[in-house]
Amino acid sequence: MGLLLWLRMLTGPRRGEVSALRWRHIDFERRLVTVHRSNAQTKAGIKEKQTKTGQARKIALDEHTVGLLTTHRQRWESRCDELGCALSSEAFVFSPAPDGSMPYLPRAISQRYRRLALRLKLRSTRLHSLRHYSATELDAAGVDIRTVAGRLGHGSGGATTLKVYAGWVNEADRRAADTMATIVPKPVPTAVTPRGPYEVIAAALREQIRTGHLKPGDLLPTVAELAVANMVAVGTAHRALTVLRDEGLIDVASGRRAAVATASHPG
Repeated sequence: MGLLLWLRMLTGPRRGEVSALRWRHIDFERRLVTVHRSNAQTKAGIKEKQTKTGQARKIALDEHTVGLLTTHRQRWESRCDELGCALSSEAFVFSPAPDGSMPYLPRAISQRYRRLALRLKLRSTRLHSLRHYSATELDAAGVDIRTVAGRLGHGSGGATTLKVYAGWVNEADRRAADTMATIVPKPVPTAVTPRGPYEVIAAALREQIRTGHLKPGDLLPTVAELAVANMVAVGTAHRALTVLRDEGLIDVASGRRAAVATASHPG
């Protein structure tokens, strides 16, 4: 049972596909497992059929998993030697029969996992959770969605995978954004130095509003007062107030003195 669960976590096959896995489906030299068929449980017994997409798929295996499968096969070969028969390439990788001639029923696999999960007090007792685990871990590790879809046997070039695992994909995208923020040097905004006389006046008034020296509703100096105080033309002082008005910092009405906008939130 342990190797079955390990293989399911790493390669993400459906329970019917694990049930139908035969030794001829494993290529030890090329480190590949071919998911070719699927077992379905009916009232009449077990029925072997095509995979859900109707296509076989090859899934790469790591060296450690190949080593586990090699040991598992050697145990089966020893068992068959004791029975006086050879291990057939058609034998099932996971089987309750001494010669591997019968597969585990898909429902039995789920039931055995549920009992194990309850004993170990796992958060989920559903065998299908291991398939989710495979998909989400691959996605979190940065494996592209088409590759994940191929390993899981999803069709539509990854569209099904995106639909099923959209939440995890979004979470992975959020982690990617946070990771990039720690990698890329952060830009430091530089203060813009006022260039013209009207910008100097506007900057001074803006700073007074920002620091609270001029509060919402406070009247600003008149255009004439600003012109005299800053030794500029009246038109230049008027232009400074126009800049602040356009920024929403002050209210300007015809015939009235400009005042700090009551709804402004300078930052």
